[in-house]
Amino acid sequence: MTDASHMNDVATALLDDRNARLGYNRPMLTPIDPPTSVRDSSPVADDLRWRRLRRGFLWSAIGGLALYVALAAWGDVSQLRAVLTAFPWRWMPLVLALTLVNYGGRLLKWVLYLRWLKVPIGKGDAARIFGMGMTMVLTPGKAGELLKSVLVKRVSGTPVMVTAPAVMAERLTDGLAMLLLAAAGLFFFPEPAMRRTALIVLAVVLAGIFIAGRRALALRLIGLAEGLPLVGRFARHLHAFYESAQTLLSGRPLVIAVGIGLVSWACEGLAYFVVLRGVGAPNDARTALAAVFIFSISTVVGAVVATPGGLGGTEGALVTLAMRVLHLGLAPAKAAALLARLATLWFGVALGLLCVLRWGWMLEAGQRVGGAPAVGDDPARDSTV
Repeated sequence: MTDASHMNDVATALLDDRNARLGYNRPMLTPIDPPTSVRDSSPVADDLRWRRLRRGFLWSAIGGLALYVALAAWGDVSQLRAVLTAFPWRWMPLVLALTLVNYGGRLLKWVLYLRWLKVPIGKGDAARIFGMGMTMVLTPGKAGELLKSVLVKRVSGTPVMVTAPAVMAERLTDGLAMLLLAAAGLFFFPEPAMRRTALIVLAVVLAGIFIAGRRALALRLIGLAEGLPLVGRFARHLHAFYESAQTLLSGRPLVIAVGIGLVSWACEGLAYFVVLRGVGAPNDARTALAAVFIFSISTVVGAVVATPGGLGGTEGALVTLAMRVLHLGLAPAKAAALLARLATLWFGVALGLLCVLRWGWMLEAGQRVGGAPAVGDDPARDSTV
């Protein structure tokens, strides 16, 4: 027996013993090497990756500013200024509080995901990583949020391939929750184009969840991918990815995550309703339902467009649907879109930047923060697994 074979047998035995003690009937993770892109990279590589993300963030912020200048210039600027001047700004704390409920729900889901994946990390570090990841919404399709998995690896040593499905599951369950919230509106407020988009996205999300929940089917598809000429050498690493994805997208974790998403995104929809009230929309249940519908569908459209933070797609859908569904004028619809995005997207980015300023040392090259409790963590209180 070679040394490599012996070491693999020892590693397998230790993994089997760990899972037996935790009550698993089968190993949660396949004992394979993670792909080169997600192995413990050098400090230089990590620093270069973070530099690229910072440049992308800066250009996305500049693009967002240019977009809002163009949106404001579209139509009569004086009318938009009048609507914003008349807006009851004393209502903004309520709008931001509803947005914070959304962020709190998403943080809870992130912590639960790490617990369900048996990642040895305290709730304090998990919250810090989540906070810094909020800046990464300004990346196409929010792909930069994979930075959270890189930071989790630094803290706990858990491979990125194991925790990356948590980022994916966040997006899938958020999308499913928003589509469920919008389902009623798809029929009360008929918009054929939006209805088709929502149904297509819903079908894709449900198909992904269905495949993740069918182990034999998923492993068969991964096996087929291994035989393909271009992706075959990467496909074998999908086994570890799938084990984590199946844990999060089936049974109790899926129900809990979607339930949290329903509450979280309903609160952001209600935040948009408060903004609509401030620009002159009626104060009734129909408007509240329409607000949740419009905000949910517009966010899905922004995700489909896959621009940084959904820029352009989300704002355009908010303006268009507010005019068609609630019969608002162009200036009030634009004002509502700008204020809603200020209180949701850009408020979250600002909170993320504050987290980076406070705990940015976790992003520095060569910094490994595992092995000792972080400041503010109580090992007896924080549940680690």
